[in-house]
Amino acid sequence: MTFEHAFADLGGIPAHRLTDAQGLTGLLLAAANAAGLNPAAAPVVQVGPRGLAAALVCHGGHVALHALPDEGLCFVDVAGPGARHPQRGLEIIIKRLGAREVRSDTRWRGSLSQATNPEVS
Repeated sequence: MTFEHAFADLGGIPAHRLTDAQGLTGLLLAAANAAGLNPAAAPVVQVGPRGLAAALVCHGGHVALHALPDEGLCFVDVAGPGARHPQRGLEIIIKRLGAREVRSDTRWRGSLSQATNPEVS
């Protein structure tokens, strides 16, 4: 089995969007839904003195955010089995946070054999 892993560094985000725990809870759920992931537990959002951590553990994957609200930075990670679409979840997060700067990538995780690894050609 392979997993698709979409991740991004986001910048230029208004600080209030990165400190709204209720809004981030909804964002995690919306991203999981868009990615085709089913939550295994309730989202967790923790705002602390050195930033924010938010995560939603899903059956077979996850959606996670780490942010520095005062700097407008957010690091996003969405992963799920190959039959799901983590990139769609990532796109929801980018749009709803209003990121002005985006650097993203997608990787396949799992089997290292050439027959099942799309990155090896």
